[in-house]
This record gives sequence, structure tokens and C-alpha cells, in this order.
Amino acid sequence: MATVIKHTKENVRNPLSMLNTVGSELEHIFLLNGIGDGGKRLSIKDLSRKEELSDRQLNKACEILGRGDSFKTFLINFQSDYKIEKEKCKEAYNLSKKNFTKLKDILFLLRNEFNDGADVLDDILDFFNVDSEQEIFEESEKVAALFRKQNSVQVNSVNLKAWLRRGELEFANMNLPDYDEEAFTSWIEERTWEGSLEDPEYFKQLPSILSKFGMAVVLVPYVSNTVYGAVRWFDGKPLVQISDRGQDLATCWFTLFHEFGHVIKHRNEDIFEGTQNEPKSRQNRREAEANKFANHYLFNGDNLRKTIFSNIRTQTYMNASSLSNEYDVNLLFVSYWLIKAQYQPTIQKRVHIDFGIGYR
Repeated sequence: MATVIKHTKENVRNPLSMLNTVGSELEHIFLLNGIGDGGKRLSIKDLSRKEELSDRQLNKACEILGRGDSFKTFLINFQSDYKIEKEKCKEAYNLSKKNFTKLKDILFLLRNEFNDGADVLDDILDFFNVDSEQEIFEESEKVAALFRKQNSVQVNSVNLKAWLRRGELEFANMNLPDYDEEAFTSWIEERTWEGSLEDPEYFKQLPSILSKFGMAVVLVPYVSNTVYGAVRWFDGKPLVQISDRGQDLATCWFTLFHEFGHVIKHRNEDIFEGTQNEPKSRQNRREAEANKFANHYLFNGDNLRKTIFSNIRTQTYMNASSLSNEYDVNLLFVSYWLIKAQYQPTIQKRVHIDFGIGYR
């Protein structure tokens, strides 16, 4: 079972705890003047918690300290300012708690790398490299706008921004050589990967294998209402980011090769995948090209899919092993289409994969 990160600090620190009451300020002044029993002499229990002093108490404090009217005015202004700041703190605290609720689902993406903040919300700000929650929401909406332009499904803008941010952090730590498209395409064509299609551990090794081509492949656990994958370019190097949405190895392979198609055919274009294998009528040219690329390498073309859905319409019996032999397609990927077609899905072959062990 995956490990859940436990935080010992407060989720949101109340800013009121950082404000001095007039009593606390006065007690501090007493101590600076060598008076350790100021509260007792004022007949006030727990002086440090006192938010307001009466006129008599203010006069007595001035008398004890040997101060005049200007000091009394200082104390009056201090407690007046405290009242104003107290209300501001209440509003800020309530807002921050609401914002934390919107952000807490992405905590596992911090991976205990961000823990120097005053509270957990502060750690989240450090993760996003911003100064306020509002910045997170504004930047998230910009990313979501691009996503919506490319997809017809809904997305959680904050979750998407956080998922992408995790990829950026991983990319920054990779120290990649220059992107070598020729070497990368040669690796695909050599098909050494075909012998490990059913091995989830091999899939998890792909980031290391592909990094020598100057290509970043980052595997980030799925965050709800986000994406299957994304391609972005940084300094001429592609960042291919894959989620374990559905935790299905065949789906991860398709997503990966679909993104490879974008890298090779749509250089320097940032692309987010909200759906997989959507109907051709809803595919734009770019998505159709990426699908065709993935289908070529994983399904030996598109004939297997066409046959399966044709048989569904005619209610023809199908056997996964027979289809695998007939179309020379790995059984795992035959099952992928049979499951998509809802043909006896419970008996089809599936291999589980999870990118999130130790983080969720």
C-alpha cells in the first residue's frame, strides 16, 4: 500500500498568533525595565493576553514605568491598531483555510521536498514558487485555458498546474544532454522495448533509458480531474510527462507513444492529453497524427481496432489470443481494445502499474 505523507505542522497558521496584544507588549516593556511583577501591580491576571486596558490601568502602567502622556498615547494607539489587525487576521485566516482546502489534494506531489514553510500552506507556496495562493489560482487558470482549448473535457486547474509543476521540477534535476532526435527515433525503430511490454518495472526505467537522448520522460502519479499525459519543450528539449491514470500498463504505453508522436511530428508545441483514443470525428489533425504513430508501433496499425468494433456491431465472438496471433499484436494490447469495446472486460488481460508508491 502507498505511504501517506504525514505533516506535523499546522495546515494553516493563524496570523493572529503573530500579533502582540497590548498586554503582551506592556509586559515586554516591564521586563526590559526590570519589572517582573508588572501584571500583579496592575492587578491583571495573564497580562500578556489582555487586548485592551482601561484608562485607570493605562495611567497605572505609566506611573509604574515613570512615563508620561506620550507613553499612554502609544499604548492607546497600540491596542487600537491591534483591534484593526485582529479583524484583518480573522479574514485572512478564514480565506487561507478555504484556499488550503482547494490545494490539499496535491500535497503528495511535494514529496517532502518542501517543508521549510511556517505551515503546510507555506510549503505549497514554495512548491509552486509563488508568494500567495492567489498567484497559484491565476497561473492555474492560464494553464487550464490552454488545456480547454485542446480538449473537450473538464479539468481541475489547480491539480493540473500542480501535476505539471512536479514534472518541471523533475526535469530541472535531470541535467540532460542536447536532444538527439535521430538517436531517439532509432531507439524506437530498433524495438528493444517490445520484449518488455508487460513489465511495469521496465516502463518505470524508461526515464533513465531515454535521458541519454536528451529526452525527459517523467512519470507523475495521476491527480484527479487532470490528464493522461503532456508534452512540453524547454530549451529545445522535450519533456514528456505521463500519469498513471487508470493504473493500467497498456494505457500508459499508449499514452507514452502518443506523446512520442507529438514530439517527433509537432516539435516545440505544448500539448495536454485530456482524453485517449477519442472518436475520429472529434480528433484534430495533430491528435490524429499522434494516434496513428502510437497505433503503428503498438497495434501494428489500425486494423485490429476496426475488426474489434466491427465484431461488436455484428455480435461476433472474439478470442484475445486468436486476435493477437492474427494481427501480430501483443496480447496486452489486444485486451486494451477489447476492454475499450467493453467486450468481456473482466476476463481480458490487464497489468497494474502505479507511479505513486511512497508518495500517496
